[in-house]
Amino acid sequence: MKNLSFIFRMLKRNPLLVFVNIPGLAIGLSAILLLSVYLKHELSFDKHFKTKDQVVRLYNAVTRNGQTRKMGFCLRGAYTEIPSQVPEVRSATQIYNGWETIVDYNKVRYLNFRVLYVDKAFFDVFGLELMYGSPDEALDGSGKVVISESTAKKIFNRTDCLGEVITLSDEKIIVTGVIKDLPGNSHFRFDLLVSMPTIKPEKWGGLEAFTYFRIKENADIEMAGAKIAEANNRIMKPWAKPFNATVRSGVEKLPTLHLHSVVGMDLSAKANLSHISIVAFIAFFILLIALINFINLYILHGEKRIAEIAARKALGATKATLAKLFFTETGIIALIAFVLAVILTAFFQPSFAQIMQSRITYADIFSWSGLLVVLSILAILIIVSGAYPVYYLSNLNLVSALKGKSLKVKRKSTLSRIAVILQFSISVFLISALLVVVAQTNFLKKQPLGFNPENVIGITNLDEKIVQSIDAIENELRQLPFVESVGSSTHSMGDGSSGQAIKKYGAPGNYLGIREYRVNPGFDKTMQIELVEGRYFTNSEADKMGVILNQAAVKMLGGDIGVGSLVDMHGEPLTVIGIAKDFIFQDHPGDPVAPLVLSNYWFYVRNVYLRTRGKLSGEQQARIAQIFKNYSPDFIYGQFDMTDVYANKFEGEERVMKLVLAGAAMAIAISFVGLLALSILSITRRTKEIGIRKVVGSTELEVVRTLLSETLTMVGIAIAIACLSGYFVLQQWLENFVVRINLTPLYFMVSAVIAVLIALLAVSWHSWKAATSNPVDAIRYE
Repeated sequence: MKNLSFIFRMLKRNPLLVFVNIPGLAIGLSAILLLSVYLKHELSFDKHFKTKDQVVRLYNAVTRNGQTRKMGFCLRGAYTEIPSQVPEVRSATQIYNGWETIVDYNKVRYLNFRVLYVDKAFFDVFGLELMYGSPDEALDGSGKVVISESTAKKIFNRTDCLGEVITLSDEKIIVTGVIKDLPGNSHFRFDLLVSMPTIKPEKWGGLEAFTYFRIKENADIEMAGAKIAEANNRIMKPWAKPFNATVRSGVEKLPTLHLHSVVGMDLSAKANLSHISIVAFIAFFILLIALINFINLYILHGEKRIAEIAARKALGATKATLAKLFFTETGIIALIAFVLAVILTAFFQPSFAQIMQSRITYADIFSWSGLLVVLSILAILIIVSGAYPVYYLSNLNLVSALKGKSLKVKRKSTLSRIAVILQFSISVFLISALLVVVAQTNFLKKQPLGFNPENVIGITNLDEKIVQSIDAIENELRQLPFVESVGSSTHSMGDGSSGQAIKKYGAPGNYLGIREYRVNPGFDKTMQIELVEGRYFTNSEADKMGVILNQAAVKMLGGDIGVGSLVDMHGEPLTVIGIAKDFIFQDHPGDPVAPLVLSNYWFYVRNVYLRTRGKLSGEQQARIAQIFKNYSPDFIYGQFDMTDVYANKFEGEERVMKLVLAGAAMAIAISFVGLLALSILSITRRTKEIGIRKVVGSTELEVVRTLLSETLTMVGIAIAIACLSGYFVLQQWLENFVVRINLTPLYFMVSAVIAVLIALLAVSWHSWKAATSNPVDAIRYE
């Protein structure tokens, strides 16, 4: 108790420890708590499934025209034929990725439910149990649905709802099961699981669904996977022949899908290994800066206590007694920092979860494993920090120590220099990274989209009444004075497309793969898609057999396609009525634009788009909504801006930018206060030297230059290290983009200037104060 009282008095007398060391360490520990939970979340995907070590997913590597594309989509035959050909397969299921859908129940409409269509063995494949219903029968047959627990509560306000009938996109369907919500770290998510026979998969002719196999427990999963792939190669041969393609199938284990899947499109966004690496890097180095700062300042603080240590030894204190004192001190300081870190973590958790777009909760952050990691770090910190005063300062010569002198009269702390160099290397690197990420993101945002999303709004979640009356609705919308044009489509602009096969009509050779947007007259004009030649679609019957190709499609077909040319799609001739400039319709801005065909033969409408003459007022939105409600009174109106759709394509870059910004801010803050504290201690230690220099004729400016030179030299070394390593790392990051900025020295020069300014800000005031002090007082200092 006596030692505790002394320790708190000591802290009160040492503001650097209280206001620099403890907050700095707390920031580092908070970063570890937050970022390690994100890493743990990303690395734990699909590991909660009981059958995780028995499940594999099939994929197809399709090579055509010298290019290979790996796809998770499979033919229906992969499900119906392979299990009987591979004895090691226990069960199989396919998952057809549905879309956000509307559910009607008891005259109430519910929007934006995520639906997956699956086969009856879905629950056996993934080892899932139902809260209500039989897993063997729940999805056996058409018109059945299993709903998640949260969906049941939302629609029925209860979970025991077997036998209830809901309307799913205007089709009656019976609830045959209720399942607990899957954890957020699952690579597929759903609100509704609809039985596969409901959509008649036997009519599929192409690659449509993801296929999963559960291997028997005692079987060799590697051998079974090889057999599955070989069987699928045989199934794919008839499909590949018309395209003159070759297919080499493979399987991926369930726990590897989120991190390492080779397929392009998946059931959910895959892990971005670049983001994970950045998070790990920032977490490690922020903590490293904080730990080095803590240890360095604590050791320098210990040097000021030489006389105290000597006095304790003179009064009979043993090395064990001193060890107990110092380890208790560091333990209390670390405990205070830990408590502060917990408070900071709780405060920043919502913002961090939003940035990472992960379901990170307080329970995740303050789990036993996370706290154990932090406590282990603190234990190591206490041992390292306490070791110096115990094994070095306690061995000082008693007479010299009582005068406040150590064994070495002239000391220049190597650790202090290393700390400054390391801290500023990391800070300069993060500043450089931030500048490059911001520049690259802005560069991508300025890439031309090829169409004009400004003042375009979209309306989706259309029900059957709306679809049946779409022509009348569009005509009424065009009459509104603030609406410039109206268009509708099956596919969503900026989202998914259909895969088709195309070639020149009557030409020899094989079909080529192409993406398709099914649109109605007015869509292309509303989006202001620019035409190289030709015209947009009209309402004529002839245009239902017409198509518009983008420039990438023309190039793929040989370059000699023009208006009036015939192409073969669906086995019948279609007339090219227009050639559009390449525009970003699905992929990331900056990526190469894929070949695309716009068609006008499909009757079903999922989206309506309006180009307005400016930003809509609330009254104008109400007038638009009323037109829809006139045809469907239960319709729930909602709109979105096309500019937001394309802005969301930069979520990955925005996330990296926010992470690097946060990391750079923390690194700069910790480095600044660390250098500030070191400068105070260093100048205090050199007080007599400063006085002597002034007595022998040094000017105030010369003293300041002497005091600053060592700091600027260390910062210069840090800048050199950061620029060399930063150029290599950032150049590698930029290689991920097809369209990218040039990595010029300017980014590193700006970072260097910022680092020098931070260093000068940290040390110049105390240097000037020491240089202008009375030399007589300085010479008296001991």
